[in-house]
Amino acid sequence: MKDRLSTLLKSALFSLLALAAAGATAEDADDATSGGRAMAMQMEAVVTAVDLETRQVSLQGPGGEIVTVNAREQVVKLEDVHVGDVLVATYMAALEGELREPTAEELAEPWVVLEDGVVSGEGEDPGIGAARMIRAVCTIEGMNRVLGTVTVEDTRGNLHLITDVEPEKMEGVTLGQTLVIVYAEAVALSLEQKHAE
Repeated sequence: MKDRLSTLLKSALFSLLALAAAGATAEDADDATSGGRAMAMQMEAVVTAVDLETRQVSLQGPGGEIVTVNAREQVVKLEDVHVGDVLVATYMAALEGELREPTAEELAEPWVVLEDGVVSGEGEDPGIGAARMIRAVCTIEGMNRVLGTVTVEDTRGNLHLITDVEPEKMEGVTLGQTLVIVYAEAVALSLEQKHAE
């Protein structure tokens, strides 16, 4: 199962990267991918945490959703980003989830890097090459049937937003339920200060 999900996600992320290079939209990416869910997102967000060591930035969107993105040095000077800043963030991510009880092996290692640097290569956008494939045991922290979103939290405290979830897939699902996800870490393509209008 791990190999199948990893293959699906890599395929989804590669398709998304190719579309991004060609100037395609997030809707185009949904049509071009099969299996794994790939997302190209842009949102205005407030910075809630900055980790200079791991180069991770946590952002809170207008609906209260929080996403953690990785920002490479070529994309943004992270030392200039502070908690409370309002940014326009553009990022890419891909994920797949299984609503089930984790195995004993997964409980023993609830956050595992399956593959490092899945999208590196010559001539690519410098913000893209750092994506890692992760398997994480998560809990469901929020659901919005109207918007079709599910928020999950991994054992490191990072929140992940799953979009375009059909309402029928949320039937019988409860907050706090366990979810095992395989995902490519969200990679920031740009983090720009919001300009006053």
